[in-house]
Amino acid sequence: MNRFEPEYQNLLTHALIYGDIKENRTGVNTWSLFNQNLNIDVSRGFPILTAKKILFDKGLAEYNWIAQGLTHLTYLHRHGIKWWDEYADKNGYLGKTYGYQLRSFNGEVDQLATVYNEIRNNTRRAHCTFWNPSELNQTVLPPCYTGMTFRRVGDTLDMTMQLRSSDLFLGLPYDIIVGALFLIDTAAFCDLLPSKLGIQITDAHVYDNHYKQVQEYIGRGTYDLPYLSENPNERHLIGYKHKPHIYAKLNN
Repeated sequence: MNRFEPEYQNLLTHALIYGDIKENRTGVNTWSLFNQNLNIDVSRGFPILTAKKILFDKGLAEYNWIAQGLTHLTYLHRHGIKWWDEYADKNGYLGKTYGYQLRSFNGEVDQLATVYNEIRNNTRRAHCTFWNPSELNQTVLPPCYTGMTFRRVGDTLDMTMQLRSSDLFLGLPYDIIVGALFLIDTAAFCDLLPSKLGIQITDAHVYDNHYKQVQEYIGRGTYDLPYLSENPNERHLIGYKHKPHIYAKLNN
């Protein structure tokens, strides 16, 4: 079953039809939609695209990098991730980015530990933020996803992931992988079952130079979603079938 991907394809279609043409810092105009949402049931399969190849291992590595509070290129390079390179300083540091804010907000708060505690106490305060105005000048790139909020219902756990801005075709599929893994692992740590992942995007956009690639992608059929292996030490997808990769230029 794959209810997630047709919803994602519809979002891309709406961006091309109804999106506002916007200029931005990259110099490549976007087709932009305001306040878009995806609701994904992770109990029905792991939310990864199947109508084009997505590199799950890269998304997994970026998740681990953030969850462990890392801010240097070393771990990313070990897993073949190079898209952060141009933002790093000469020593390979990326400043007080996602991992730092999650595990050491203002140098003192482990937000992940706080979230665990709030979930176990069944409160409505299980939230963490990557957006720290007092330290934005100490990070090389402001975070695109700015926070995560969790909701416990009985023995299940839901999570929303808030994005101020999202490159729908290239960036969002990997952000969804990161969000799904945060939901799945947080639920496991709190002895709960992962359920719904909500994606909330303020500026949801498709770059103009991705137009043909998006049209090709939304014209393709999809496969059933794969499942995530149960062993957290040997993470892989079970039954991941996909169509060929579609190359598109990353607009930094």
